[in-house]
Amino acid sequence: MRKLDKTRRRWFALRSHNEERRRHRIPKPSDWGPIKRPSTVRRIAYRVQIWEGGEVEWAISATAGRKPPSPLCFDENPNDTYRFFAGLREGFQRAIGTNAGFVHRPQAALPRISTYYDFGQLSDISTAASIVLAAEYQRISTLIGVVPPTVNLNKWNPQVYAKLTQLGFFEILGIEKKVRPVVSDSGKTRTMRIVRAQNLDALEDIDQALTQLGLFLDPTDNLSENVFVQFLTGLSEAITNVIHHAYADGMEIPDKHINSLWVTATADRLDNSLTVVVYDQGATIPVTYPKVERLEKVRGYLERAIRRRVEQAFHRPSSSHPFEDDPIYIRAAMRYGGSRTDQRHRGLGLPQMFEALTRIGEGNLSIFSRGGWCKRTHNGRFTSGALSSSIGGTLVEWSVRLPQQGRTP
Repeated sequence: MRKLDKTRRRWFALRSHNEERRRHRIPKPSDWGPIKRPSTVRRIAYRVQIWEGGEVEWAISATAGRKPPSPLCFDENPNDTYRFFAGLREGFQRAIGTNAGFVHRPQAALPRISTYYDFGQLSDISTAASIVLAAEYQRISTLIGVVPPTVNLNKWNPQVYAKLTQLGFFEILGIEKKVRPVVSDSGKTRTMRIVRAQNLDALEDIDQALTQLGLFLDPTDNLSENVFVQFLTGLSEAITNVIHHAYADGMEIPDKHINSLWVTATADRLDNSLTVVVYDQGATIPVTYPKVERLEKVRGYLERAIRRRVEQAFHRPSSSHPFEDDPIYIRAAMRYGGSRTDQRHRGLGLPQMFEALTRIGEGNLSIFSRGGWCKRTHNGRFTSGALSSSIGGTLVEWSVRLPQQGRTP
């Protein structure tokens, strides 16, 4: 055995010192590389089931599923629902920008996904939230040709799955090939599946479907002869304005869009109610409304409302945020209407829809646009507010409960 002389002892001491330093060193990202990682970093993989329209497959997710708020509803849970859709839209926009897919399929290994939304934790979803969710998925499907896979469908709430199926959500994703009729029957409820419209050709199909729902609630046709025609006229006007103006050149639209709007509706005989929802991803009311020359009474209303809001914010400066004026413009649109051309025979869609409510006597008209919301009941009462996130477009929900007379069991 070789004798340890002074030089060799010094060499062993120096090596021991360097090894101790390396053990306590914080590794830099450049040291990790694509495969090699420090032994102190523990990676956890999650085994999930994915469905893309064919057979259900096992896959590996790099992260645990993100849980959406429950219920997913703009009325019952507005702040969390707005934030959820803002995050979903941001993630989808990144995927659109990189044109990347969602499932990686290595050879001789399980498919891989980076993350997913755990809809198995969702107890309830409203019709309004469903149409926004469908629109986001259809946008990414149209722009890059793929959508995120459906994950752990076996753990979904049966009511959530049934509702999305009835609305045609999985057809929009392209993973269910069966094309359902526009209006589907489910006992005491009839539902108009989500219809995507890019031009005025779709209006005829929408009108026919809504007329079927009206007759389902009122077979005597009294509804159609009186207020329903007025409502359809107002809705058609509102849809026409969206088709012509929501995606017009020069409008500020932060996200890539597919120049579309989506419509769905539900008729329920249990409470004799009808709900119609329209959503678009174009320029919102708070963006377009201030840019158009208005009648004197409209300008006066806007000036007074904004001045009052500024005076209130002066006493509560901590409450201000980017969308604080949004409810003012939504209120004005509901009260006075008005298209971008400001022609007197145009832009009356929202007031006409509200007028139909007043004639029926029970219901409300709700609008969510960018970061603001406003609800007007049949008696004319307004409630409104602003949130810290954007809905990514404009959502109109018209809900009415019909009188019992003329109804058949």
